[in-house]
Amino acid sequence: MKILLIKPPLNSNLLATTRGEPLELEYLASAVKEHKVEILDMRIDRDLIKKLEQLRPHFVGITAYTCDVNVAKDVLKEVKKFNNQIVTAIGGHHATFVPSDFAVPFVDVIFLGMSDYSFREYINLMEEGRNAEGVKNIALRKDDGLFFTERKAISVDLDSLPLPARHLTHHYRKKYRDAMRNRTALIMTSRGCPFRCTFCACWKMMNGKYLTRSPESVVEEFSSLPDDIDLVCIADDNTLHNIRRAWRISELLKERKIRKRFSMYARADTIIKHPKLIESLRDAGLEYLTVGLESFRDEELNVLNKRITVKTNNEAIRILQKLGVSISAHLIVNPDYTEQDFNWLFKYVCDMNLFRTAFGVLTPLPGTELYSKNYDRLVIKDYDFYDFTHSIFPTKLERREFYSLYADLYRKSYSFRRYFTAKLKDLRSIFVKPRDHIPANVDRISFFKLVIAHVFAYPLYLRLKNNYRSEPLISLES
Repeated sequence: MKILLIKPPLNSNLLATTRGEPLELEYLASAVKEHKVEILDMRIDRDLIKKLEQLRPHFVGITAYTCDVNVAKDVLKEVKKFNNQIVTAIGGHHATFVPSDFAVPFVDVIFLGMSDYSFREYINLMEEGRNAEGVKNIALRKDDGLFFTERKAISVDLDSLPLPARHLTHHYRKKYRDAMRNRTALIMTSRGCPFRCTFCACWKMMNGKYLTRSPESVVEEFSSLPDDIDLVCIADDNTLHNIRRAWRISELLKERKIRKRFSMYARADTIIKHPKLIESLRDAGLEYLTVGLESFRDEELNVLNKRITVKTNNEAIRILQKLGVSISAHLIVNPDYTEQDFNWLFKYVCDMNLFRTAFGVLTPLPGTELYSKNYDRLVIKDYDFYDFTHSIFPTKLERREFYSLYADLYRKSYSFRRYFTAKLKDLRSIFVKPRDHIPANVDRISFFKLVIAHVFAYPLYLRLKNNYRSEPLISLES
């Protein structure tokens, strides 16, 4: 079998242009390594027809988040136009929760949920020319619509999975970089999350399960990564939930003298309960933590079912700053914000000395409680705009004013004024150290990188400010 797996082109609305390796496709490729498999990353190489002519695949599969739905469908339409006999498939988050969006003539099969086993089984049956209706957790296109096979929750032994087929993306490797231009690699150490935030569907994707790899297998994969990787990004939803496992990973990295910088996600309550663990991970190479603070108000955190408080968030920030661990702080902008709310949010960022902040507009992704309970309130149904910078909900302010304040939130947070104010504060603290002094950590963003960021970010700032101009709004009255 000749198989082509595709990462779709970037949605043109996305502001962030950072690219990580297509880990999900590398895992699928390793599951069928006895076949001839190639990966086309169309974020980098858009020449689909050339690849189809070279490989002449029997099967083409693509993965898609919600904001990728339209472009992914366009790609599969082109594949069928090239050769209607090619079997086309799609999987991923959106396909799992809204498979009906892919009930179109140019999609033959939809993979639902994690496809570690179903993909391999389907490919083997396809090679043998046998009926695939016995494969669990897929949907097949029929003349009268979609035929869904048996849905069954499958517990995957993550240690049994072969390592991702990174050799298939080796020619793209120099392009996989983060916002700081570090050359990156992704590692999966766990899947799922035991928490039930209303804006997140990862726990539903895993049927509420939280699965982990052994510390030994994680560290073995660390050691197998190329030497020219600057930063290993641990691509889990909740890496540190199992504290004993996290300690063991830290110890093994140090015992084996694996000198690789890495980043991961962490909850604020985990940080304040286990600061010694964070310190140990720092000594093992932890560069920065992405922390979902989400809000500066307890009432908003409660609505999101975050099961955390602002006080906890603040203490976690102070711990990380004292330890010298950079913080990528994620905060949610509510469509109901007024001008005063934007001012208060910016004040919180300044008060907490946060310098690597990401502000996402509250977005109801399919599969989340937020989506199912508020569907009738959505004013944008076009998935191209589910990019966390457009408001899918009505805004309390006029949309023009909302986006102007939203763009200014980024501009002020990454301003030169904030940068130099923090530097001066650090200089003063050398001579006069208050008892509760916390370093004004600029999160390793050098002045040079800040200048470069300003040069490249200005067009993005203008786009963000003018988001309202291109939005396909629908009337709730209709």
